[in-house]
Amino acid sequence: MPDPVFAGVRSLLLGLLLVVVTGLPLSGQEPVPDKLVVLTFDDSSRSHYDVARPILKKYGFSATFFITEGFNFPTNKKDYMTWEQIAQLHKDGFEIGNHTRDHLGLNEQNIDQLKEQLAGINLRCQQHGIPRPVSFAYPGNSFHPSLLPLLEAEGIRFARRGGAPEYSYDEGRGVAFQPGLDHPLLIPSAGDARPDWTMEDFRRAIAQAQLGKVAVLQFHGIPDGEHDWVSLETGIFESFIRELARNNFTVIALRDLEKYLAPGMVPRDAMGAIQDRQQAIARGRERENYRLPSGRRETRYWISNMQRHGYSLSEMRMATGLPHSQLANPGRRTPASTDLLELLPYPGGRHPRIGFRDGAIRPQRETKASVFLPWDPQSYVVIDVPEAIWHNIPGGRELLYLAHTHVPTIWDRQQIDLAPLEWSRQRGGILEVQRVLPNQVAFGARLTPSAEAIRMELWIRNGSSQTLTGLRVQNCVMLRNARGFNQQNTEHHHVQSPFIAAANAGLDRWIIVAWDHNQRAWGNSFCPCMHSDPKFPDCPPGETRILRGWLSVYQGHDLEAELKRILAKGWLDVRD
Repeated sequence: MPDPVFAGVRSLLLGLLLVVVTGLPLSGQEPVPDKLVVLTFDDSSRSHYDVARPILKKYGFSATFFITEGFNFPTNKKDYMTWEQIAQLHKDGFEIGNHTRDHLGLNEQNIDQLKEQLAGINLRCQQHGIPRPVSFAYPGNSFHPSLLPLLEAEGIRFARRGGAPEYSYDEGRGVAFQPGLDHPLLIPSAGDARPDWTMEDFRRAIAQAQLGKVAVLQFHGIPDGEHDWVSLETGIFESFIRELARNNFTVIALRDLEKYLAPGMVPRDAMGAIQDRQQAIARGRERENYRLPSGRRETRYWISNMQRHGYSLSEMRMATGLPHSQLANPGRRTPASTDLLELLPYPGGRHPRIGFRDGAIRPQRETKASVFLPWDPQSYVVIDVPEAIWHNIPGGRELLYLAHTHVPTIWDRQQIDLAPLEWSRQRGGILEVQRVLPNQVAFGARLTPSAEAIRMELWIRNGSSQTLTGLRVQNCVMLRNARGFNQQNTEHHHVQSPFIAAANAGLDRWIIVAWDHNQRAWGNSFCPCMHSDPKFPDCPPGETRILRGWLSVYQGHDLEAELKRILAKGWLDVRD
């Protein structure tokens, strides 16, 4: 994450926007529907052509066939396809993927061979009128993060890795792919079919295809004449395919995941999601993204809230976990008739950030709230108050609270799970939230809308026996869903402590944020978002400390005058 330090006023850069991401939802991304399955087949088995092909065509299902010339492919045409048969699979509409020329198990020691291995299959595809593969499967499900930039450089957009390390290779089990959380070059298998697979095993794998997750299934030969440990009988395979058809699953190829991935939605830490899952599985506490409403009244409220956010039915289901039968048809609710800036709890189910998983998936709500912009009734920013709180400990600093899961807090290290946090809705559109931590330190926030601004208050109360020092806070304003402000750069950000402001391309509309006792204001171009890092004064036992914040919009060209006007209101305790 960029970590620039700004001092004074930074001059505005008046260049063209390099990247503009618009639309709600973003162009190129569709919400992941329930019952979405990807079928993949490894190792160029002859049975892919003779058995899988007619069965898939019978049910109108797509699939990806990962081709290698390894094993006895050149000489054994009883168990392996010809290139003419592979070309026919392409003509039939199936995807041809790359599985390396020699079925080379890749690691740090042979990484220099990857380009040659890919090129061997790419050339053969070219010779037979098959497009250059954009999907890849790691031979033997063996992978290493250092391979990712090389795969990307070779034009690979999707790579399937198998079910390990979350589950051992021998189990044939796996986890569903979560767009935005999993790296698209480290797509897990929800199941890797084995000879002893039953319908129960298959159903366990495809049952994961819900609430924003995709079940990517891995098959080998049907049957497999040379690899009996991954062979599957024809009748069993066909029963699996019938199960998908009977239950109205949508079955696609790996390349078709493109429409479910937002532009730039690639986690910076490729291994983060994997490690997070490993820890959760080991502790027997696999996390879910949804927040189930507590009764009819809350269900009606959140449906109305999500309609205001323009959610699709799939996004509603991802946010609430409710079946489709309990959700109203999606539509956009008109804004409430009020002079106040519209403030709502953020419902989750939709990524509030671009290209950065931190906070995008887990938890979806927590301390997040939406502020709708007056210029475009469909646009809103998502504020996180607080996003993080640190304090000093002997020898360093400790993360006391984090609204996400990508960095362990003091409670994670102690294997203490904090209960989900929700905003309390008060009269006048006011939102309040509070949490008491296991050490009896409490914090909370109050967001109060008016016609000109959202006034924010953040407090911390020390119920512990030790003085809290170094209480640094990070608050965030996420711009993804604000049309005209969601470019992935900081060219149109203006920083003048304690303010940070973001402008549209015309530099005539501004979103302005400020916090008292602000140590640093900065922008993250990757997300994009605006950060404010205030600091609480030291807090002895039994005492409370308070920070105040401001969020407003401004239309005009004299930003300096507007910032002076805000300061003159006297609400902000500006540090010298």
